[in-house]
Amino acid sequence: MFTYVVNKCAAVRLSLLLIAALLLSACVAPALLLSPQGQLMWAMIKPMVGLDPKEVNLFEQPLIKNRLEPLLGEHYQTAVSLLNTADEIKQQGPLFYVASNYTPLPQLAEKAGFVWNAETNQMAVLISKGGATKIFAEAVEKKAKTVLPVWPDELVDYAKMASNPEKLLQQQLEQQKQQLLEQPQQQLQQAIEAQKQQLIDAPKQQFKQAIDAQKQQLIEAPKQQLEQAIDAQKQQLIEAPKQQLEQAIDTQKQQLIDAPKQQLQQAIEAQQQQLSEQPEPQLKKLAAPVPKQD
Repeated sequence: MFTYVVNKCAAVRLSLLLIAALLLSACVAPALLLSPQGQLMWAMIKPMVGLDPKEVNLFEQPLIKNRLEPLLGEHYQTAVSLLNTADEIKQQGPLFYVASNYTPLPQLAEKAGFVWNAETNQMAVLISKGGATKIFAEAVEKKAKTVLPVWPDELVDYAKMASNPEKLLQQQLEQQKQQLLEQPQQQLQQAIEAQKQQLIDAPKQQFKQAIDAQKQQLIEAPKQQLEQAIDAQKQQLIEAPKQQLEQAIDTQKQQLIDAPKQQLQQAIEAQQQQLSEQPEPQLKKLAAPVPKQD
């Protein structure tokens, strides 16, 4: 009984290990099939997919640089300069690749592509200029015959230029011709759209400006009139009593000064009148000397 329980537990453990191995096989199988060098390459480049090759110094990694320098020789620096213009490291099936976006060295090359095939551990580089492509490919280990490199869809047309450059050059000329035909049409369409936009927007803006001006007048004119009326009313309420008060003060002052003056003048004139009307004898009597007393 004890032996049966132990064997049953061992069987369960073995089953779990087999299930775990099956689950992991999808991830590790490609790497396990490679040589030790290929496994190291897989472990390095797989996590870099989607990253900028220049930022991660892809072509400065010894696993790549030590293989590309002897493969490319004098073309190494040109290829790396173009490949560093790529936005990201890409993957298509077992192919890990980099394709240049533009050329910083137009006098030397127009396009460059790098590919590493995880199934064969083969590296290959193409350099294209003027409708012709040069391909540099490693020999595959343990293969008697030369193995042609496999290219991702993005680089297939450039790779074909190595075998049939005239055909691909003709295709490029046709594409350029098509662009030259479509470009004026697009420019004309853009000009028509711009003109149409102006014809629609200009009256719309003018109408809006007229409405704004009219609205401004309707608001500002009554406002100004109201302010003027308030100022006039305020002027009347302040200035009129002020003027009346000043006039009353002047009148009062005139009365206080002129009335006594007039009364004094009248009293003097009355006194003079009385003196002039007295009889002459009275005047003589008044003027006679007083007799002396003994």
